Amino acid sequence: MKRTEPTSRHRPVGRLNKNTLTTADTTAVSLANTAPAMSFFFSFATIAAAAGVASPLAIVVAAIVILLKINSLVEFTRVTPSTGSYISYIGKTFGAIPGVMAAWALGFGFIVAVGFVIAVLGGWTALILSQFLHVVVPWEIISVVLVLFVAFLVYRGVKISTRWAVAMFAFELLLILVSMIAIVVTHLHDLSFSSFNPAHIKNGLAGIGLAFPLAVFLFIGVGNPGAMVEETKNPRHAVPIAIYTATVFVTVVYLLMAWTTSIAFHDHAALIANQSVPFVAAATKALGPFAILVYLAGLTSTFASLIGATNAQARMIFSAGREGLLPSVLGRVSRHGTPAVAIFVYLGVSLVMTLIWVSHGSPLAVAGVIATLGTIPVALVYLVLNIALPVYYLREARAQFSWVRHLIIPVGGTIALILPLWGLIEPGQPAPFNEFPWIVLGMLVLAFVYGLIRRRQIPDLADRVGSIIADE
Repeated sequence: MKRTEPTSRHRPVGRLNKNTLTTADTTAVSLANTAPAMSFFFSFATIAAAAGVASPLAIVVAAIVILLKINSLVEFTRVTPSTGSYISYIGKTFGAIPGVMAAWALGFGFIVAVGFVIAVLGGWTALILSQFLHVVVPWEIISVVLVLFVAFLVYRGVKISTRWAVAMFAFELLLILVSMIAIVVTHLHDLSFSSFNPAHIKNGLAGIGLAFPLAVFLFIGVGNPGAMVEETKNPRHAVPIAIYTATVFVTVVYLLMAWTTSIAFHDHAALIANQSVPFVAAATKALGPFAILVYLAGLTSTFASLIGATNAQARMIFSAGREGLLPSVLGRVSRHGTPAVAIFVYLGVSLVMTLIWVSHGSPLAVAGVIATLGTIPVALVYLVLNIALPVYYLREARAQFSWVRHLIIPVGGTIALILPLWGLIEPGQPAPFNEFPWIVLGMLVLAFVYGLIRRRQIPDLADRVGSIIADE
């Protein structure tokens, strides 16, 4: 049901439905957002090519960096939970214009990056239909139909869409486990733990550094429940538990998938790197006539990821519209208590962009290119959030300030994020990757100008940012 509540300046604002999600729901959303099957399937060949047989260690390093990063999100959530998440926290710390720029950066990054999910969803489903049922359906038609279905689920309510995401994730996890057991059983005489030996890292730290940006991408959605605080029971407690639990859990899943893949290819990194989807190739051979199971894991993973990403990321865009950082129309709430306009803009723009971008290529081949452009502004926001945390606590919550949680860890997280960010923007990359930093820079310049205009239009814009506390 749509509700309005006054803020400190008595502005009527749309509120989402409170106390709809439990801690278990929020944890499941975080897990579904990481989409372990989808993320690992299309990333591990490149990670193995960069880091060699010991590529699981690159995943461990990435997990540590992610834990450092989400510390800032969690600590902000504990003291001032906001649906705007990263956007509200940066705006509350540094002011209206940085808040507007964060809203533009995340909105742009999320809409572009979810194109990766849409492309994989359509392309992977078309591949399954063709390979196992010998039915040819254009991936574009599949993507449009499934995106419309996800839009309907998310529009109808956070509870029903979360149940779908949880069911898809549970099915995905079961199929991954079955696939890994099949690989181990068929290679009992070849079991080895060489992939966890640091001596087998290709080119030492340089190899880890090369694999690092993509390994970080495996975890990119784990913090999305931070935007669902308004609908979560006891969000200051539930959301941190959900995010940390999901991060640790999915790290274990990734390490097991990497280990079993290495076993299947006899710890030969070059063989893994030469496969487009090495885990699927390994599982297909191990499962024999039941090979479709591993393909279905990828399908359900991608579908759950699209639901989870839409639920969380559209809410950040909605919050930015509600607070005035983006056009106010994005802050409208449907009769179901969902951010309807933000949902349809988020999915609609991304779908059209993806269909155009992939019109002259393969969706599975182009998906990674789409993800790279979307990741750059998102990584920038992550970095700024780490800088914002000690500033905010020293200024607004000094009594709760901790040198470890609010200074040492954020500084470490900032330093650690520089490497993957540099890997995305460093000069000399082939086209179109060499154009992406300039596209992001242009977007940030436009965001700055828009921020100046918005601040003049709304004199109390700085006070609006993060003014709606989720549990108040």
